[in-house]
Order: sequence, then C-alpha cells, then structure tokens
Amino acid sequence: MKTRQNNLCLILLFIILSITLLGCSAEDDKTPMTGRYIAVICKGSQHEFWRTVEQGAMDAGEELGIRITFEAPEDESQIDAQIEMMEKAISEHADAIVLAPLDTDKLNPSIEKAYKENIPVITLDSDVTSTLRKATIGTDNESAGAIAARNAISLMNGKGQIAVVSYVEGAQTAIARNNGFINEINANNENNTMDIVDLQYCDGDSNKAYAIAKEYISKYPDLACIYAANEGSAVGVAKAVEEFNKQDDLVIIGFDSSAEEIDYLSRGIIDGMMVQNPYNMGYLGVRNINKVLDDKKIEAKIDTGATYVDSNNLEDEDTQWLLYPLGKSEQ
Repeated sequence: MKTRQNNLCLILLFIILSITLLGCSAEDDKTPMTGRYIAVICKGSQHEFWRTVEQGAMDAGEELGIRITFEAPEDESQIDAQIEMMEKAISEHADAIVLAPLDTDKLNPSIEKAYKENIPVITLDSDVTSTLRKATIGTDNESAGAIAARNAISLMNGKGQIAVVSYVEGAQTAIARNNGFINEINANNENNTMDIVDLQYCDGDSNKAYAIAKEYISKYPDLACIYAANEGSAVGVAKAVEEFNKQDDLVIIGFDSSAEEIDYLSRGIIDGMMVQNPYNMGYLGVRNINKVLDDKKIEAKIDTGATYVDSNNLEDEDTQWLLYPLGKSEQ
C-alpha cells in the first residue's frame, strides 16, 4: 500500500514539475516586461501618417517589453483635447511621454508639470518652445519645405502665381514647412517672375483643403502652383484640381504619403511630394525615451529624414519601402 502511495506521489510531482517547466519555457519565449509605461500622444488619428507612427511606437515597445498607450485627438485642431491627454498621462503616473505637440507654446505648461513629476518628455514630429523636453525627433521641416520649393520652381519654369494650403496655424511643423518653401521661392525670384498670392489653413482636414483649393482656382486664373503642406491638405487640393480638370495647368507639390496621395501622384494629379518616415518617428521616439529612463545620453535633435518622390522614383525599391513600411496590404 505504501509503495502504491509513493508511486502516486512521484507521478503527481512529475506532473507538477512538467507544468512548471513548460510555463517557464513559454515565458522565456516572450520579451520580459520591465513594468514601464510610456504614453505616446500624437496630433490626430484620421491619417495614415499617425497610424504608421503608432505602429513604430508599438513595435519598439514590444521589443523592449514596455507598455505603450497611443492617444490622439480626432483632428489636428483640438489642442485642448491633447492637453487633456497629457494631464491624463501625468495623473496615471506614466514613466515617460512621447508627444507630437499641436502647438509650440500651449503644451508647455503640461510639459513643465510632467517635468516636476519626474516624467521625461520627448517631442515628436513638431517641437515646442519649452526647454524642458529631453529631445525632439522628426523631419527637418524647413529643409524639406525648401526642397519642395526647388522642385516647384523647376516644374513652373521659374514663373507664375503660387498659393499655399497649410494645416494648423501655430504648429511648429507648419511654420517650418511654410517658411522653408516661401523663403526658397523668394531666394530664387530675382526677376520677380513668381508671386506667392495666398496662404490658408485647413486644420489638416481634406474637405477644408478641397474648399480652399476650389477658391484658389476660381480666384486666381493665372495660378501656376499649389503647395499642400500635409496629407490632408494634399488630398483635398488634388481632389479639387482633378474636379476642375486643372492637372495640366497646375503644379501640385504635396507632403506625406497616404494611399490617396500615392494614387493621385501615379495618375499625374500630384506632381511630387515630400515623404517623411513616420514609422521611424514612433520607433525612435520610444527607443530614445527609454534610454532617458535608463540615464543614457541621447542627441537633442534627431532627424528622421525626408525624400522627394515623383514619377521618376516612385517605383524604386527604397521609395516603395518608405511609402509602405507596413506592407501594401496594411496601408
């Protein structure tokens, strides 16, 4: 009887050890969780650009074993909503925040509050005037605006009226893209053959951009070029240009690279566009703020680059990766 009981005990012990070892093996296959929580707060949720930023951030978080949350207002005019998201992340004791600020100044009080709570902040895509953020990551937007202008000048043969459709007035990226473009036009306008006749903001809303572009086409019969400074702007402008059948008369230079923009480019409605690397913004944002939490040094300004894409390089392998970092089926 004792032998039988001993055998049963040995069998039970073997089963328990097997289950424990299997559990450990399964855990070994996973990235160990650090217990850290990083809040990623972006400008909007309606464009592919921000979904790609989110994917980059989530991938970095998975690699590092960090919990990542992603939040953004419904559109890029809702600064108050973004401030509320910052306050929420602080109240929930986030270890760090990656922020794409909608305004250069209005997010400063929230960044200061995070600083006082020992919550480091990195800005993404846009920057702020506060010196309390640890670093800024994104495109050199002024340089990208200048590249857009040089290509516009070439396509216009250096003459004609130019109008600008930008997105959020006061956003640091919008200011830089506008200034880069306008300053480059002015620097190459010795003979006064080019004239910037208008600049309006659409809040990143393609429907508003569409209405503005229709107004431009009607108001300026000699218009030669429209510069559209983000995805929503470019899609709205392209829609209006196609509707008015003006693609042969107007040079359209866009920014960013949604599926709609790529379609307009491939059909000759958009002539060229400045393509950023949003996946890298999200990925490097999380990786670098994690370094800050580990007391490691990072660069104060990290440029993720921008590439001018037109019909000449659209099908190049490097361009295709830039346009579809998540694969064509997912974008």
